[in-house]
Amino acid sequence: MPQLTIGRMANLYGLHRSTLYEAVDKGRVTAAVNGKGQKVLELSEMIRVYGEPPGQTASALQNPTPKAEALPDTPDVLEKFDALLEIVKEQRDELRQLREEVAQLRRLPAPSPDPIQPPPKPQPQNEDPHGLRSLVQSLRDHDSHADDSPDR
Repeated sequence: MPQLTIGRMANLYGLHRSTLYEAVDKGRVTAAVNGKGQKVLELSEMIRVYGEPPGQTASALQNPTPKAEALPDTPDVLEKFDALLEIVKEQRDELRQLREEVAQLRRLPAPSPDPIQPPPKPQPQNEDPHGLRSLVQSLRDHDSHADDSPDR
């Protein structure tokens, strides 16, 4: 037997959804969860509790998909159909182009595992990182100038 969501089953039986949720909560009807995470009810379970759905024939329950001739044939629907068909064609062309591009990229040689990098630039070494040598040198220069002065 088919499984229908609680909303569709409520429409089929002419009930409110809250009535069916209450029946599930109280255990009168057993619900399952479909692949989309929606609560669904077995038609056989609904027939057991509520009887046959009103105004439905057995063939309508077995084949709920409408026939092609039952679809509306209005100009508005045809325009929408044509627009959607055009979008599908554009997407198909884009997909074909992307597949060709991927195929071309796969034909390229693989990148080298170790890319060539320029050698690192040598870091300038600071012989006097704290300025102590330059201070000593300036003191020596100062002393040597003082020794050269005639005041001594």
